[in-house]
Amino acid sequence: MSDYTAGLAPGVLPDPVTDRQFYDGVPARRLLAFLIDVVLVWGIALIVGILTLGIGFFILGFVIAVVDFIYRVATISNRSATPGMRFAGIELRQRDGARFDLFHAIGHTLLFYVAISFIVVQLVSVALMAGSAMGRGLHDLPFGSTMINSPA
Repeated sequence: MSDYTAGLAPGVLPDPVTDRQFYDGVPARRLLAFLIDVVLVWGIALIVGILTLGIGFFILGFVIAVVDFIYRVATISNRSATPGMRFAGIELRQRDGARFDLFHAIGHTLLFYVAISFIVVQLVSVALMAGSAMGRGLHDLPFGSTMINSPA
């Protein structure tokens, strides 16, 4: 399957002025996707806790961090979106409009963790997502990536 889909020109991200349909409603969809992914990750962590006969519950923070990292990297590198993102109808794209690969998925996930680890950084990131034309958060900027509505 191609890295590009119908309606998205190869080599570039959609312009937020002329191709607004790719960005309409993305901040709210990002929040929905995040909440869905949190529920799914906690569900997986609960299963891990049960499968380890309760030992996983003693290190629940670590289990959640590991499950979340694997969940995000595996799903973003595979389809450029987590299950929550797919449900919300959005996906991540690289600077050139291509879907995420393993390298970008790992980098984006690590930067996401940095952003959510510090309240000020997280607040700035949320403000950028809500107020910028492309809806990028701080963790999107180093790679030039952005979240768009999934093309048809």
